[in-house]
Amino acid sequence: MHITPWISAVLLLAVSASQAELTTEKKTPAMLIDGVAAYVNTEMITIADVMSEVRRSPWTDTSPELREKRLRELYSATLNALIDRKLILAAAQKSKLQLQSWAVDNRIREIVANNFDGDQTKLHNLLAERKITYEEWKKNIEEDLNVTAMRYQQVEKRVQPTPSEVRAEYETNKGRYRTENATAVSMIILDPPDKPGDETIEARSAKIFEALKAGTAFASLARTYSKDAKASAGGSWGKVNPDDVFRKEIVAALAKLQPGETAPLVVLDGYGYIVRKDEQQDARALTFEEAAPYVESHLRMRQAEKLYKEWTDRLRSEAYIKIFELPTPK
Repeated sequence: MHITPWISAVLLLAVSASQAELTTEKKTPAMLIDGVAAYVNTEMITIADVMSEVRRSPWTDTSPELREKRLRELYSATLNALIDRKLILAAAQKSKLQLQSWAVDNRIREIVANNFDGDQTKLHNLLAERKITYEEWKKNIEEDLNVTAMRYQQVEKRVQPTPSEVRAEYETNKGRYRTENATAVSMIILDPPDKPGDETIEARSAKIFEALKAGTAFASLARTYSKDAKASAGGSWGKVNPDDVFRKEIVAALAKLQPGETAPLVVLDGYGYIVRKDEQQDARALTFEEAAPYVESHLRMRQAEKLYKEWTDRLRSEAYIKIFELPTPK
């Protein structure tokens, strides 16, 4: 399917519609289009339906070429997901699946409690802002529950990795089931002096190192001196991969330490860092007993994906589906 730059601009406009302006540069207004994206039996999916869902997808602004590629992928994947949804709902109706009204009401109460602080007025205000009626929204919730129920019956209920399959997966892919390198780190961060005459970070760090030599706990000193959000936790960063979290100078300082040791003061951009290595955990292969829950979870996911595809492929083979390419300018 070929998407011209004009169509890409339209798609980009639709994706950006619910976001803040990315630039103040004036551009020629794009024409927002709509039309039929697909027919599924007697039901229609519009381009607007697809783009409404695309706007919910995580979006990263990149080069125009990558934007076009990403938009094409999102549009195609979203349209196919909506087709599957239509087919699953039709299958639910054919099987005479019926949800109890209390199930829908319970789900709505959960949503209101978890997302609107238990205040249904906030929900109604948001729906009004998005020009969606409560009845339309409630119907969508009911459809979601129907899809979930059908998927459970056709997929999740049938996913049962056997002990022999779990063992075989572990033996074949032992390298996949390992712990990660992790270092437990504590840190005291000293901010620059506010004004001339204030105590320097070097002077403060000297006091801290003297206190450490005298036996004062690192955590206690962090609560007193450190100027970051982790001070209240005794400066603890927990177990992390230093390469993923810290600047190279701090990573280098940690690399020279044994567990329980504290590095000399590191000064970066005017701030002082006193770093302690609390514990070192090197990567190792998990035993079968340790890995078994992760192996089973991996197998369940893989089997579920296979069963879902087989199921939706079967539904598609029994349905009338007509997909339209995005319109191109004349």
